[in-house]
Amino acid sequence: MAVWVVRGGSDGEHEETFMSEGIAAIGFGMAKSIGNFDKIDDLKEYAAKPSDAYQLWRFARNIPNGDMVVLPRKLTNPRVVVVGRVSGDYEFRPSLAAPHICPVEWIAQIPLSDFDEDFQSSFTGDLTFFTVQKAKNAESRIERMISEHTYKSPNDDDADSPDIVVLSRETGDDAPVRVDFGGLIADRIRQRFSGGRLAYLVASILRASGYHAVETGQGSDGGVDVVAGTGDLGFGRPRLAVQVKSGPSPADIDDYKQLQGRIGNYGADHGLLVSLVGFTPEVRNENVRSFFQIRLWGPNELVDKLLAIYDALPEDIRREILLKCRGILVETEF
Repeated sequence: MAVWVVRGGSDGEHEETFMSEGIAAIGFGMAKSIGNFDKIDDLKEYAAKPSDAYQLWRFARNIPNGDMVVLPRKLTNPRVVVVGRVSGDYEFRPSLAAPHICPVEWIAQIPLSDFDEDFQSSFTGDLTFFTVQKAKNAESRIERMISEHTYKSPNDDDADSPDIVVLSRETGDDAPVRVDFGGLIADRIRQRFSGGRLAYLVASILRASGYHAVETGQGSDGGVDVVAGTGDLGFGRPRLAVQVKSGPSPADIDDYKQLQGRIGNYGADHGLLVSLVGFTPEVRNENVRSFFQIRLWGPNELVDKLLAIYDALPEDIRREILLKCRGILVETEF
């Protein structure tokens, strides 16, 4: 049997629904049941992209009951992979944001770090739904790992999914609570690095990552906010033109096209678009076509980059996002 990988949304937004409803699901903006299409060629004419049609067709027509499904989660720290078995046939539920579903019995939750490198590379990719290709004997190897792990609903009192400790400066209370650690840090960034301060945070992350980065101070007109290059003076390549968006709406295709048009004006090789609330589906679709030109940092990517070089960040930023350790965010008054 195949081992299928499904993603819970570009920012993990569907993961909790998968867990609570006992399903795996995909969307692609497809508002019709796949059962309405007799041939994949008909579906390709209706879908936004051929790759969407292929994934939808396989999801609806090619997964037998009992096949293994794995969900690499984005909204846990440390990262985990939830493993399940398909327990029913394809259904179309228009009430869901991702309406194409198949029932899944989730049976195990395994730390991502427990998987060998061939598995971890197999879990990456641009598709939403695909089969594990790089790991040989994938199903039998995961079966052996399942024997050491179980999955329990987040609603269970004794659920053994990862717990994060949040310390309160005022009370010193260190009782374990279940939280979205990455989400907490993203919220802290939204609170304290909005407006022009977001450009400072992104420039600081790039500097700590080995770039020579300069804030342009031109963000008020929606232009390039940071320019960065490698080497002591920043003359090395790659050279980046960075635009940041800290407003309440996702970055849209106009923001994307604007950055795309200004890369050459700044003598840059590539663009980086950063948004604290993510991106519209149109932006993500366009970015597939511009994969070698522009990178996107939504809230998850921004948090991952920050944590990776946290100790090298300026002291004032570390005071604003105060970590007792990599898994403990210290609460402070805003």
